[in-house]
Amino acid sequence: MKLKSLKMQGFKSFPDSTLVEFHEGVTAVVGPNGCGKSNIADAVRWVLGEQRPTAIRGARMEEAIFQGTVSRRPVGRGSVTLVASNEDGTLPVPFEEVEIARTVYRDGGSEYRLNRTPCRLRDVVDMCRDTGLGTGGYSVIEVRMIDAILSGRAEERRALFEEAAGVGKYKDRRRTALRRLELSELDLQRVESVVEEVRTKVRSLARQKGKAQRWKDLRERRLVVDLAVARDHLAELEERLARIDREIEAGRDEGAAAGANLAAAESELERVRLERLEAEKARAEAAQGLDRIATELARVEKESAVAAVQIDGGRRRLTQIEEEEEDLERFRTRSSDELAGLRENRAQRKAALEEAVAA
Repeated sequence: MKLKSLKMQGFKSFPDSTLVEFHEGVTAVVGPNGCGKSNIADAVRWVLGEQRPTAIRGARMEEAIFQGTVSRRPVGRGSVTLVASNEDGTLPVPFEEVEIARTVYRDGGSEYRLNRTPCRLRDVVDMCRDTGLGTGGYSVIEVRMIDAILSGRAEERRALFEEAAGVGKYKDRRRTALRRLELSELDLQRVESVVEEVRTKVRSLARQKGKAQRWKDLRERRLVVDLAVARDHLAELEERLARIDREIEAGRDEGAAAGANLAAAESELERVRLERLEAEKARAEAAQGLDRIATELARVEKESAVAAVQIDGGRRRLTQIEEEEEDLERFRTRSSDELAGLRENRAQRKAALEEAVAA
């Protein structure tokens, strides 16, 4: 694997699009102090995933963006694109040419692209692992890294040797695995707490289930008992209904008979009323006759002196009339008694009919 080009735009001292090509052999970047030679090495380290602002000689990651000069305005973002040849298959990707790009914005956001496809920082770091590239790789050596190699502290030299030997990848994986294990242990503790709480709830629910089952059984038994009682009550009601229907039918028959008797009684009453009217008419006629007789008697009494025989005859006639009046009075009394008896019989039959209809 070898680097082919490095494109910088808005990165540190490169406000415009700047392309650095790496040729066969040795590519040397020369120039006076402050012209940006170190910025090229910072760009390589930064595009490969460097997260420490101090590693690229800054205090904040936003300082990687061109800050502007007296004659140039600052830009809103900085980007670096690194193109490397992968013909020898050093990078674990199925491409002969790999393009790694990184962009940072002034609001703090950033993005990575691998062959112009958005990706994660982890993808870039894992791809460059064991290749000498990367944020802690030995392909880009600074003055401070030379000091670390020459230092008497074994810990500072060990980090470079582990990176060169490919141990750093496994140490990173070990740290990642330990962090995941710690998180898993925390999750396991939370799960155990939840399980214990759920067990408590399960025991409570089991008791509630037992109570609910007993309530259900008792409810079913009560429904069976209520159903049996309802059936008995229904049978009793049906029997009472049949008896009431028979009584109503009998009452209807009795009512029909009572109606017939009432009609006969009313006919008899009408007949008696007619006879009474005739008797009253006869009485009126008798009264009129009595008046005529009285008139005639007066006339006869006036003429009694003339004809005694006529007076005697008139007296006999008067006696006869009085007897007829007594007969009429007796007939009227007997008719009144019969009428009262008919009214009482009618009232009794009417009351019996009403009772039958009410039943």
